[in-house]
Amino acid sequence: MFSTSVFTIFVTSALCSSVSFAEQPNIIFIVADDLGWNDVGFHGSNQIPTPNIDALAYNGIILNSHYVHSTSTPTRTALLTGKYPMRLGLQGSSFLPADKRSLPDGKLLPEYFKELGYATYLVGKWHLGYSKWNDTPQFKGFDHHFGFYNSFTSYYDYLTIWKFNGKDYTGFDLRNDGKPALSESGKYATDVFTDHTVKTIMEQDPSKPFLIMLAHLAVHAGNDGKLLEAPQEAVDKFGHIVDSNRRTYAAMVSKLDDSLGAIVEALDSKNILQNTVIAFISDNGAPTVAPTFRNWGSNAPLRGVKNTLFEGGIRSVGFIYSPLLVQSARVSTDLIHVTDWLPTLFSAAGGDIGILDPDLDGIDQWSSLVYDLPSPRNDILLNIDEKTRNAALRFYNWKLIIGGVQNETLSGYYGDVVSENNEDQSYNLNGVLESPAGKVANKINYSPLSPDEYELIRSKATINCLDGKAKRNPCDPVGGSYCLYDIPSDPCEENDLAKFFPSVVRQMKRALVNYRSSLTNQLEEETDIDKAEPKNFGYVWNPWIECTKPDCSSPLENN
Repeated sequence: MFSTSVFTIFVTSALCSSVSFAEQPNIIFIVADDLGWNDVGFHGSNQIPTPNIDALAYNGIILNSHYVHSTSTPTRTALLTGKYPMRLGLQGSSFLPADKRSLPDGKLLPEYFKELGYATYLVGKWHLGYSKWNDTPQFKGFDHHFGFYNSFTSYYDYLTIWKFNGKDYTGFDLRNDGKPALSESGKYATDVFTDHTVKTIMEQDPSKPFLIMLAHLAVHAGNDGKLLEAPQEAVDKFGHIVDSNRRTYAAMVSKLDDSLGAIVEALDSKNILQNTVIAFISDNGAPTVAPTFRNWGSNAPLRGVKNTLFEGGIRSVGFIYSPLLVQSARVSTDLIHVTDWLPTLFSAAGGDIGILDPDLDGIDQWSSLVYDLPSPRNDILLNIDEKTRNAALRFYNWKLIIGGVQNETLSGYYGDVVSENNEDQSYNLNGVLESPAGKVANKINYSPLSPDEYELIRSKATINCLDGKAKRNPCDPVGGSYCLYDIPSDPCEENDLAKFFPSVVRQMKRALVNYRSSLTNQLEEETDIDKAEPKNFGYVWNPWIECTKPDCSSPLENN
């Protein structure tokens, strides 16, 4: 029986949440780079402990059907614009060093938040163009940017080496508000970005809400010769992992986990965690195999890797945590796409959704998340690439893939990466409870979760496949085949149902044709290495084309 006292507590809690919501919550949006589905503990892996990540996920909402794009630039485009990249011509390859391409004009997520009175910060990776100063973050809505412009850089010396036409081009790529941050050289990138985020939190005027987008370098691979880097003391914690590359990767994930713990502690010490929203995603799946920046991550048991439209490439690690969530400590299987974050967070901040660009593809999911209401989304355009003739669509439980990357090895299964190296490892639930994030979550929860509740949530977030390595009815779309999967019952895409449900295939093909009508031909890669070469700018990767706006000037002019 539901007692009066319990009801009073529930109503009081809901009212407190409403008050906090009215005060405009702070928002911290964390993007991991190339993190594998099975490289976090809350998805069922025992190999790499991620106690802070797990604690926040269990006490928040685990987003088990969160989709992104298969590479970095398209995902970040979708996140900041709220639009499918194919509408902007950015559905293809990610930006290269010395690439003239950039985000087309249009209002971005941080610009909307500035209009709501927020201070806006980008810490870490940009990867959305920098050929002109007005393509860089501080001309795109961020008050401040501390980080790098390219796809990756090295973890200690911040050098990005790009091989082009048989020659190596090397430049420094770490900036503080546009100026090279040379003094940070020698410090580990994950720690540097975390420390800067914590400093930003602690120094922020409490009367002004903030939006911090922390786009980590971790766990992206770096330059040839030192693809993976981590402090030795972190590597030494993973002696149970036989493969030395996987061992270093595990240390990189562990440092990423430490980052979340430090941020939660900072929010708690400033007494603002109760009015903060923390979201965490990966920009795509792990590049488990070569040729593209292999990092030895694992997407097990999902099929495919980064650069594919299989689940392993685009089904992203994701969760949202906030004391403002009325219905939390659960696993959501509702569809959510990276484009949804713009309207969802804007709604969380108290913004009027009606003033957003009417052409957004993103859908406001804030009420659905807060109160566990049915999601308003029932389909996701996963991509249309007119050059590779590769496309995919989620529609309710169905997923259709047409065509694929020409390297068939990327379409495989790589689940044994973890199982081979899991010698006698068990899940350390006590580590989750005793982690910085776990302690803070327990302290502020009215009713802390029990160990059994943690285990139950974890079991619900763990994916189990049909037949393991035995594919019942395999399909490889490379070459133009149509592959149809019932994702809730077949998350590992082992059982092609195209010939059994031809009407579903026809319906989804028509939907793709309709989407195709709004496609903008993708921007062509156009490198300008002679002018962009780092040695022209003191061996720093730097904008090289004159600004196209009257209010655009180089921050270097103010040195």
